[in-house]
Amino acid sequence: MKKQSVIEVVRQRVAEIPEGKIFGYDVFGELAVTRRRALARALARLVEHEEIERAYRGTFYRPRWCKYGALGVGEGELIRSLGNVYRAGHDAHNALGISTQVPFVIEVAHPTWHHKRKLKYLNVRFVRSTLKEIPDDADYLLLMILDAIKNIKHIADASPDDAVNRLLWIIKRFEKEKVEKLVEYALHYPPRVRAILGAILEHARHKRLRSVLKATLNPQTEYLVGLKDSLPNLKKWKLVGPGRSYRAWERRWEKRRNEAQALES
Repeated sequence: MKKQSVIEVVRQRVAEIPEGKIFGYDVFGELAVTRRRALARALARLVEHEEIERAYRGTFYRPRWCKYGALGVGEGELIRSLGNVYRAGHDAHNALGISTQVPFVIEVAHPTWHHKRKLKYLNVRFVRSTLKEIPDDADYLLLMILDAIKNIKHIADASPDDAVNRLLWIIKRFEKEKVEKLVEYALHYPPRVRAILGAILEHARHKRLRSVLKATLNPQTEYLVGLKDSLPNLKKWKLVGPGRSYRAWERRWEKRRNEAQALES
């Protein structure tokens, strides 16, 4: 039997990879170790022949084709190719439906990385995740929810009460197993996050899981999180509403908004 050349082996392996999925040298197994230079040349030839496209340094993908030409790789696939990371910041708030802001720089959470990176057309900034280690089978949606609770006072285009109402709507639609996993992750987050989540779960009638969170909190500690009336049990969970300085700021902001509307009319 005739021995296959490196480019033939590479072409066969590439054909098995779904279109639009980013891959690196590691998918070629032993070839990436023993014949790395030959592998790099073979991949470069496939790029020249437009059989594959470069995503960013050291990574490639098979483009989908339409009548207008090759389609680029999706934003979600670019983020997934980074490994065990998940969306954070304003991008996560937008994905959860809490905020309408669309950020120019995408934030992703990772246990140790903390830098910026350019991925094709995407500007990515790594931020440290609260979890010191993100499990391989982690439910990223749950981590995004907990991060949103953690930063509830700093969500663009949404008040803390707006955020809680949206998260309550999401959590009410979870299966019991998903809520249990959410509580498991929450035990690694600050007490104020556990307090807000406990109040949400109590209102959503997850009494047993609410008790798990309650047992981890100091009964004498109050949490200034800016919530006013989104949940009926805020006082029970020591969740303190806006203070005097916050209300003064809110009145000034309301006055300026009314003046701006008066000028426009």
